Amino acid sequence: MSLLVPQTFWDRLSLLHDSLATGECWNDVDSIAVPIDPPSEDAAFTKSSAFFIHLFGLELHDSLAMLCKGALHVLATDEKCAMLKALQEEGQSAGLKFQLHRVCKDNHESTHAILAKLVKSQAGRKIGCLEKIQFQSTLALALNKAIQSAGAECIDVTSVLGMALSVKDGHALATFRKAAVVTHKILKHSFVRLLEDAFDQAKSITHEEIATHVDECCEHPSKVNIKSPQGHYESCYFPIVQSGGKYDIRPSASTNGETLSDDVIIISLGVRYNFHCANMARTFFVDPVESVRLNYSILLELRRECLAVMLAGRCVGSVAETANRFIRQRCPHLLKFLPKNFGFGLGLDFRESSLIMNAKNQRKFAQNMVFNLAIGFHDLELTDMQKADAQGSIRKLSKYSMLIADTVLIQSGDEPPDIVTKHSVEWKDVSYFINEKNDKDIMPPQGKHYTPEQVESQSAIMSSRLRERSKACAPDRSSLARNEKQAELMQQKLSVKRSEKSSAWSQQGQLSSRADILEVDVYQSAGEYPRDLPSSEVYVDMQGQVLFAPINGSQVPFHISMIKNAVQPDPDRTATYLRLNFFTPGQTASKDIAPATSKLIEQHGHNSMFIKEMLYRSRESQRLTAAHRMIQELRKRFRQHAAKAAEEADLIPQEKLVKMRDQRIPRMADLTMRPFISGKKTTGTLEAHTNGLRFTSKKHEIVDIMYGNIKHSLFQPCENEVMVLIHFYLKNPVLVGRKKSQNVQFLTEVVDASVALDSARRSMYDPDELDEEQRERQLRKKLNEMFKEFCKKMERVAKHHRFHLEYHESTKISSQNISQIRFDIPYRDLGFHGVPNREMVLIQPTVRCLVNLTETPFFLVELDRVEHIHFERCTFRSKNFDMIIILQNFDVLPLSINAVPMNELDAIQEWLTDCSITYTAGQASMSWKSVMNLVKGDPRFYEETDEHGESKPAGWQFLQADDNHDGNEEEDDGDEDYSAGDDDDEDEDEEDEDEEEDDEEDVNGDDDEVGV
Repeated sequence: MSLLVPQTFWDRLSLLHDSLATGECWNDVDSIAVPIDPPSEDAAFTKSSAFFIHLFGLELHDSLAMLCKGALHVLATDEKCAMLKALQEEGQSAGLKFQLHRVCKDNHESTHAILAKLVKSQAGRKIGCLEKIQFQSTLALALNKAIQSAGAECIDVTSVLGMALSVKDGHALATFRKAAVVTHKILKHSFVRLLEDAFDQAKSITHEEIATHVDECCEHPSKVNIKSPQGHYESCYFPIVQSGGKYDIRPSASTNGETLSDDVIIISLGVRYNFHCANMARTFFVDPVESVRLNYSILLELRRECLAVMLAGRCVGSVAETANRFIRQRCPHLLKFLPKNFGFGLGLDFRESSLIMNAKNQRKFAQNMVFNLAIGFHDLELTDMQKADAQGSIRKLSKYSMLIADTVLIQSGDEPPDIVTKHSVEWKDVSYFINEKNDKDIMPPQGKHYTPEQVESQSAIMSSRLRERSKACAPDRSSLARNEKQAELMQQKLSVKRSEKSSAWSQQGQLSSRADILEVDVYQSAGEYPRDLPSSEVYVDMQGQVLFAPINGSQVPFHISMIKNAVQPDPDRTATYLRLNFFTPGQTASKDIAPATSKLIEQHGHNSMFIKEMLYRSRESQRLTAAHRMIQELRKRFRQHAAKAAEEADLIPQEKLVKMRDQRIPRMADLTMRPFISGKKTTGTLEAHTNGLRFTSKKHEIVDIMYGNIKHSLFQPCENEVMVLIHFYLKNPVLVGRKKSQNVQFLTEVVDASVALDSARRSMYDPDELDEEQRERQLRKKLNEMFKEFCKKMERVAKHHRFHLEYHESTKISSQNISQIRFDIPYRDLGFHGVPNREMVLIQPTVRCLVNLTETPFFLVELDRVEHIHFERCTFRSKNFDMIIILQNFDVLPLSINAVPMNELDAIQEWLTDCSITYTAGQASMSWKSVMNLVKGDPRFYEETDEHGESKPAGWQFLQADDNHDGNEEEDDGDEDYSAGDDDDEDEDEEDEDEEEDDEEDVNGDDDEVGV
């Protein structure tokens, strides 16, 4: 440690002197005198040490400071006075002096004389002292003797001094934040990793061993990769680790030597950096039961209520009052488990006794005060009924406790307090499930209702943990039960669709009747024609995109969109020709025709005359050739403009990115972005700001993604993959380079795409190869942690600034449903191989999507937009089948995943049933364009009868019905009544049928076939 800079010293001295001059909060004392004892091994940190560190940055042992009106007097040895001389010389404050008095340890008479003179001339009649501290130094004894000789009154100001030191300046706040960061990182990278390793490897470790390891990390933060000078950090107290049913949530608790139990685990630790303390505590749950989760959610709600009243000017005791009132109103049965104190003030002294947050404390919160907010329940009861479905060691608990503590900074005005220990308290981050359950164990109890998101999440997560790919289906979910569930889902879908279809058809009719087709209107009158328009020549107006063709001596304008093509036949000896072909009704739709032009032709085709072709002949070849060239150029520009307009039709202007200024920006460098902005590869840096993400490439190209435009966010770790990535599916596409994209991805490759292979054979015990594999495993782990940490930081930033995604998380005790950014992780155990585009890829489900994010083009289907799933080519002899995904928007053709291995069929059907998605299976392949046209044109598609009242399969059941019908025919084709003469009859019948089919094809040659 070193002395404070002079400016900080004088600023703090001036504030303390001005506060003393008012005299109101200091019990009207005239001066304060603070001695400090010589150093010793058993000496505790006292208010005297805090006073000297606050003013000077050091504990000036065996010294004495007396603050009077107008001056600060310090009695110290020659060595310390020489050190303090720099503060005396380099800075001054108006109306305030800093005087040094040298004392000699062996000359007690001189020390008594100096103190007697100071007390009589400067100290006044009331002197503030720290009477609660028993000082043993020579200066302290001389001070008491001088006060008695002068007849002055000694008044205790211990609590007042603590309040004066509780308001921190900028230098102290920066030190607090550093201590809080180190505390958080030690909890995350030391305790949590040690805890997870103990669970993963089933190691036996004691509370004391864990606490010792954490304490060593507090003393040496370099063990958790924190670069800092030695000696600046130390532990505020020996870390407290508790589990196994014996809990104490008071700050005075201690760690015992019992073995860590995988039930409810409480960890408390504090780090002191340059004498400034930060503290935090977290509770971790292993295989918790539902009642534990509900009580923890109540604790989080209570924590939010307490934070809401920690405002400048409010009473410190209001925290306890608010907590008791909240529990009394919402959960009165938990009132007896609440502690009396809800934290305390933090500072140079770890626990400020005058700022304990209980109902009796009437002191006020002030800006830049620092508190330790500790919210918990002590000895909650866990009954046998609540533990009926419990797994693991939690079944042995009869009582448990939970505690959340954080270092909190009071802000100005009505601003909410700042939590500087940033470790997550969300349930997903503090709960572990290490003992497997059956599928029936995850079903919701009777009388309890969960949101669809919770049901989907539980189903998918538990399935990913329990499903074995080698088994066709789980023992308690047979094929018969799955079919019954599918029949129930189909009936539910039919009832919902029938109620929706009538209103949808009426709205569709109204929309179609009201649809307006924009007419092409370039010129309002002939007076607006170009001034240089010739009367008898083909003229092209490039600006108006109009071709003027002379007819009977008059120029007739044609918009360029109506011209199908312009051709110049071979000229003869006397003239040159130009043929103009126009779009007309009855023609086959060309790919070059604009959609608006097609609609105009359809609208006016029944009541208007159209010109199909015109041929012009001219003896001057240059004019027709120039006109032909200009027509071709104008058609090219028009097509480019139309393509660009169609490309940008659904682009919505984004809001401007607001850069984050008040805190450290989450950032990841050297990322590859897909799709590429330009060139063959785009690398750069991704940053999370106030309202969105910003990617800056090495070529200084910028792509912004707003939080409000993100619909799905996905994180895929590099488990058996060559890359780790985060993927965003957007609500509205954005321009990436010159193309719009609704999918944006950022990735880092773990291994090179190409690997050099030696011709020589290598041994499996080759040390170089083993080292290479070890480095690759370490790199994978490091990249996964880096990407995961960025995702968590992005979630916190978006949550702090109240930007949300489509993920909703609700609790039963919350009065508000708050949307939060959450990253979905694909469930690799549920994945299956298929060909959605051009190559075989691994397709993996998430909670809300079915995705392949590794290969391009990306494949992503939202499950809530899936109408139905149909499996084609499902026969016993087939090695694979096709999976057809029918979307709710019938105008979009169904998506196809081809060549899925047949052994994946039962697992996929099981997953679809868990997600409440209906499916059918058939043997034939379908022409889905024709099928969807029939479905869109059938107003009674979801009814059980057609327009004539005859029965028919309702909805998508016709896919299954047709398949069953084909199967029945195959079953009927037996050989019981076979005779040799039947072959000839069958051949004749087949020939007749072929002739009839040929005749039908000749008549209806243009009709598409439907493979049903």
